[in-house]
Amino acid sequence: MSIRDLKTFLHIAESGSFAAAARAIYRTQSAVTAQIQALEDQLGVSLFDRTNRPPNLTEVGRAFVVRAKEVVSAYDALFQEAVLEALRGQFRLGVVPSVMTGLTPRLLVLLGERHPGLHIELEMGLSAELVAKVEGGALDAALISNPLEAGESLKWSPFLHEPLVLIAPIDAPPKKAAELLRTYPFMRYTSQAWVGRLIGRVLEQKRLHVRETMVLNTLEAITAMVHAGLGVSVVPLRLVEPVGSPPVRVVHLPGQRVYRTLGLIEVNGNSKAALSKTLLVALKDIVAPLREGGTSPAPQLLKQPRNIK
Repeated sequence: MSIRDLKTFLHIAESGSFAAAARAIYRTQSAVTAQIQALEDQLGVSLFDRTNRPPNLTEVGRAFVVRAKEVVSAYDALFQEAVLEALRGQFRLGVVPSVMTGLTPRLLVLLGERHPGLHIELEMGLSAELVAKVEGGALDAALISNPLEAGESLKWSPFLHEPLVLIAPIDAPPKKAAELLRTYPFMRYTSQAWVGRLIGRVLEQKRLHVRETMVLNTLEAITAMVHAGLGVSVVPLRLVEPVGSPPVRVVHLPGQRVYRTLGLIEVNGNSKAALSKTLLVALKDIVAPLREGGTSPAPQLLKQPRNIK
């Protein structure tokens, strides 16, 4: 029996189904079923009544929920105490440009207040470059957009969804995105960035035709050009904008909303996993109150890490 088995069991108990728990922990339903069957074999009891669909907790299973919560809580507390002792030294963190100027300064300030013995060494780069450096050991972890390419040795812990929107000059007429794209020149986010490729696919899928005039590699440059009236663009709506970011008009794209995901990527078995976890806690503490304060459209928080397959 492992702590992972108990956490999986609690996911099923809380979500009400094996399928929902499998989605929450990014595993297949068959893997979760096999894990719980092995747990039941070790305990010599039936935790779920499988004559029902979805299976319900047995009386023994309901009692075991209480004990499992106690064990998991004690386990997490034990490691939290170890983390508090270990939070000093150096941590090499890669950051994509779109996160460097908005979210990262707040992260560094918060970490400095909470853990003054921890030194963060930053390196900026595009997602693909940072992932390669994480895999090669040159970085301990990286804050990146959606992992379009990654090996099986990596763990991806998403913490925030940001919707893709059209931005236009602040004095642009109140028209729909498709009409603004036909009217104004288009400034594209470089396809060398994974979020740029995502934007390109969205434009194609939604059949939004553009008159491309330039390709830029930072959101700051794109926002400045749009603010100056030189055209429009499609970008992720950042929850944490850099200080002094010029105002632009934000317009929803047609159809179902599409998001870029931000998360922390690291190698499985990272020797500095405790520090990575601390970074994630700080990031969630930063974005949660801002999200609750209201942005339109509201970015969405993510909680569960997953392994890259």
